[in-house]
Amino acid sequence: MLRTLLVMFFSFALQEEIMAQKTNGHPTASEQALIVSIRLSDASFGTHEEREKLFKLEDKLITAIKSSSAGEYDGNEIGGGTFTMYMYGASTARLWEVVSPIIRTLPPATGSYAIERYGGPGAKEDRIPL
Repeated sequence: MLRTLLVMFFSFALQEEIMAQKTNGHPTASEQALIVSIRLSDASFGTHEEREKLFKLEDKLITAIKSSSAGEYDGNEIGGGTFTMYMYGASTARLWEVVSPIIRTLPPATGSYAIERYGGPGAKEDRIPL
């Protein structure tokens, strides 16, 4: 129980840090965000096999984003039954164009989704069910 609470606390703290405006080469409020949340098989971290598949998917996303110059892959967050990936760039439409074919190779569980955020925290968002 304590471990779960600590993981949740640090997950929320990390999410707040990621969502905050950043400078010095990191995403800023003028950039757009693509946030992809994949549901896991349980309410915590999923299985080892699930995470391994998602880490491999993540490697493909990093390569595709970098080679397309669509933006940058900022990292992931695992816990609370989801594997969430954060990507930033000048256009979420361009990021989605690059990453959606890769994401769709892994049939995500019901409840998985992507968020296109058109600016910094608090900006307009669209939710895309996967």
